[in-house]
Amino acid sequence: MDALIRKPSFASAITLLIVIFFIFAVGIGFLNYPVEFILITVTVTSCFYAKYYGNNWKNVVDMFVSKIKDAVPAMLILLAIGILIGCWMISGTIPLMVLYGLEVINPAYLYLTAFLVTVCISTFTGTSWGSAGTIGVALVAVASAMDISLPITAGAVISGAYFGDKLSPLSDTTNMAAIAAGADLYQSIRNMLYTSVPSFIFACVGFYLLGNDLHAGSVGQLETIAKMKMALTGLFWLNPLLMAPALLVFVGAIKKWDTIIVLVASSAFAIALAVIFQDVLFADIINTSINGFKSSMLPGLNDLAMDETTSKNINILLNRGGMYSMVNPIVVMLCAFMFASAIEVSGALSVLLGSLAKKLHTVTRTVLATMFTSSLLVACTGNAVISFFIIKSMYDPSYKEKKLHMVNMSRAMESGATLLEGLFPWTISGMFMAKTLGVATLDYAPFVLFNLSCFVMAILFALLAKFSNFGTRYEEAVT
Repeated sequence: MDALIRKPSFASAITLLIVIFFIFAVGIGFLNYPVEFILITVTVTSCFYAKYYGNNWKNVVDMFVSKIKDAVPAMLILLAIGILIGCWMISGTIPLMVLYGLEVINPAYLYLTAFLVTVCISTFTGTSWGSAGTIGVALVAVASAMDISLPITAGAVISGAYFGDKLSPLSDTTNMAAIAAGADLYQSIRNMLYTSVPSFIFACVGFYLLGNDLHAGSVGQLETIAKMKMALTGLFWLNPLLMAPALLVFVGAIKKWDTIIVLVASSAFAIALAVIFQDVLFADIINTSINGFKSSMLPGLNDLAMDETTSKNINILLNRGGMYSMVNPIVVMLCAFMFASAIEVSGALSVLLGSLAKKLHTVTRTVLATMFTSSLLVACTGNAVISFFIIKSMYDPSYKEKKLHMVNMSRAMESGATLLEGLFPWTISGMFMAKTLGVATLDYAPFVLFNLSCFVMAILFALLAKFSNFGTRYEEAVT
């Protein structure tokens, strides 16, 4: 059978890639079809293409099995994170983090404060949507009351939200980028600090300068924040001990303890704290770890007088987590693996790579190609996660040939895809941010300082690789 397999021509391979991009762009960007359906569609398309050139379904399945085998530990981590978020929620750990964030909001430095608060919340919760959809909404409401720039406020919120979405060990995109690249999660996060720390400093300075002429608002202008704080303190018994589960996770990251063991231990710690401090049923605590937390589990909810806006914000913040919350990312990952397997077996990628590899003879060109291809893919597909697995299939041989560690690929994919996903109006994240914050994507895009500066820093480090190994890891250099 192998003797019958034919190698596609360059024109044929390009045609397949164009068709796939078209399906992604139309299906996700315009028709808003489910990502899973589009991935299945392009998988079938690639399978027919592979069949035409002599391959068969068994080859695709064998490739799929080999990819999934390596990804099983990562899937377990995703499930453990879902459990962790649910347990942190019902124990009061995440609500306490949000409360601390709300307490440090200073209207006199609203832009800088908005950035720093969402940095903290998104880092501890691992979600850009959750932090933007809760505290971000409150911050934009304050900005509206103070009659100051909503686009700059939204840019600060989104910048802080994506800081955590890029660096938090609880973030699904951070985990998926590491999974797709085949890199260790914590090594990947540490490597991203090279671009993230300078970008963080730049964003702090930028938002401070943009807001240095703001003045503190009246007590009435802080009503939105006050209502959120009152609701959280009324629903939970919040005290500093509730930070212990989060501290355990970050100590585990520093000590390089096994990720799954740390996550499970932190979840168990949070369960114990929920039993001790929160007025909830033990059955609800267990149910939260599996199915996610619901605000209706709190007996004080009905006794707490909240207006419609505050109630909506509280529900957006609290109602999530649980093992089953990670089923959708895992299903998307399975579909992405199947598509990656089909297109790899088809031979189209190897043909394109054979031509592209002639031009990727330096580390700089390889990393830059990874970044800009990631940006192109997220612009076409509207989803960063999809681009991760395509990029892995396309550039994996080039990274191995140059002995580049896969944390470089992970950082390039995050810089090119994750950070820019919310800046395209037609992507899922772009639409979510614009709708949630009430600011058009193209209005806030110039002020998303962290995302834009991080993209520029990633380019600079790629160029620096011509002269120095600083910020670029090689296989021999990783311990």
